[in-house]
Amino acid sequence: MGNLSFKWIAIFSIATNILMIIPPLHMLQVYDRVLASNSLETLLYITLIAAAGIALYGVAESIRGRLAQRAAAQFTVDTSDLLFERLSKANGGSQKSAQTLRDFNTIRTFISSRTLVGLYDLPFAPVFILLMFLLHWTLGLITLVGLGVLVLVAVLNKVRTAQNSQDAKKADMEAFSFAQAVFVRSEDIRAMGLLPNIMERWGDRMGSSLQKGDDAAGQSNMYYGLSKSVRKILQILIMAWGAYLVIGGEISGGVIFAASMISGRALAPFEQVIGGWDRIAHARKAHEDLTAFLDESNQIGEPVRLPDPVGHISAEGLCYSPSQSVNAKPLLDEVSFSLEAGHIMAIIGPSGAGKSTLAKALVGALTPDAGSVQLDGAPRSQWPEDQWGEAVGYVSQEITLFPGTLSENIARLEVNPNPDKVIAAAQAAGIHDMITALPDGYMTEIGPGKVMLSGGQKQRVALARALYSNPRVLILDEPNAHLDSDGESRLMEAMIRARDAGRTVIIVTQRRSVLQISDHVLTIRDGRVESFVNAKESKHTSAKRMKVDAPALAPSEKQVAKPVSAQPAGEVA
Repeated sequence: MGNLSFKWIAIFSIATNILMIIPPLHMLQVYDRVLASNSLETLLYITLIAAAGIALYGVAESIRGRLAQRAAAQFTVDTSDLLFERLSKANGGSQKSAQTLRDFNTIRTFISSRTLVGLYDLPFAPVFILLMFLLHWTLGLITLVGLGVLVLVAVLNKVRTAQNSQDAKKADMEAFSFAQAVFVRSEDIRAMGLLPNIMERWGDRMGSSLQKGDDAAGQSNMYYGLSKSVRKILQILIMAWGAYLVIGGEISGGVIFAASMISGRALAPFEQVIGGWDRIAHARKAHEDLTAFLDESNQIGEPVRLPDPVGHISAEGLCYSPSQSVNAKPLLDEVSFSLEAGHIMAIIGPSGAGKSTLAKALVGALTPDAGSVQLDGAPRSQWPEDQWGEAVGYVSQEITLFPGTLSENIARLEVNPNPDKVIAAAQAAGIHDMITALPDGYMTEIGPGKVMLSGGQKQRVALARALYSNPRVLILDEPNAHLDSDGESRLMEAMIRARDAGRTVIIVTQRRSVLQISDHVLTIRDGRVESFVNAKESKHTSAKRMKVDAPALAPSEKQVAKPVSAQPAGEVA
């Protein structure tokens, strides 16, 4: 449909440019025939014909604009799904995503603009120049020289403004990205009184953006003004030279006015291109960047749906570094392990060790530079997106809930969520009672201006969302960071139920309480696996050693052991 629209724009452009010959022809006939013969009947007929032709011109122009709008709509339809799919898989972060979306919007806006439609008039400029030569060869030569000057202005405009336009775009992107990052944490700004400092820093970035934009626009407007002057001077020269030719008896008086109108039509597309060069350059660069982004992340076909997994997950030689620098320290360095289904594994280690990065790599939230993640022996790349999403549940460290109802959030924004599955997921996460205690229950609206949940409530809703598809693998990043003792107890119970149901559970944690229910413990330090132990065997060996080595205690010295659930949750060293 998009290509078809462009073809019809070209067809209607032919019609509009042919019809634009009518005004100069009418002028020529009025001066050379009507005024010479004093025939009112001729004047009436040629005027009616000219008016009908111009009416058709208006219809054709309207249709061209409508076709451009439809081409932009079709571009949106054809590109948006693929674009959002690629953005969801990209590792570039929010800044890269925001810039890619701006590129997409720049292209869509340009396609629907009059600037694009005007480009279709460029190929017809030689036709009008040829008409000028038919009127008189000297008039055609003057027009051709003027056209050469306009082309020179256009080239200078491109060369001289390209860098300034790029700098302005970059500065504008930095200011926008800074504001976007700041507004996400508006509560912190108010709480710590950061507004003056934030405004000053944003003002510096915006000032730089405005300055560079002003420099780019100043140069572009200078060349646009120069092109306007060249065109007007050319019309004056054509009128003057035409008058000279009339005096010499080489052309008629009507040719002067017809030549002036035709030359203006021949040069108008070039003037329009120079005036819209900034938009054309931005759209061209946006198209290059968007095409490169889509081609870079392009996949060959959709993988075949595999048998439902059991839950055996493993990692082989995972390496990841956010920087491409050779000397950059990797966040993951040759991380490998294998975990059978129906087991709980805790990932521990100091802050910055790479625990959260490992969780993101396991779930597919980021693509490792080397190595692979396998589910039931099949690499991540062999699993279709929808099947992987059903098989692997994920709760990130930074919880993001979407504007909508609690039911919609738990159901992963499905258009027609299954109420039974929603309630079952909430019960498995231990938040059914909390939700039913709300005035609107599962239909409670959350988000800006709606009900605001606490950090602990968000984590438990996120856990229910992860459980909605009945996954075989659960990967949880600090799921108890914002939970109180009761919430943590419910989380532990949910994890034990998941293990008893045969699910594989991986928990990134800094609390010892999780270790009490873990079957395996993976310790990460500086992006490397420091140890991977069977927690139950380790506990059994330690208890046996204490029983053999410890001296007998006197009755008065014997201590009563505390149950596991009563032990305080400390920090893992």
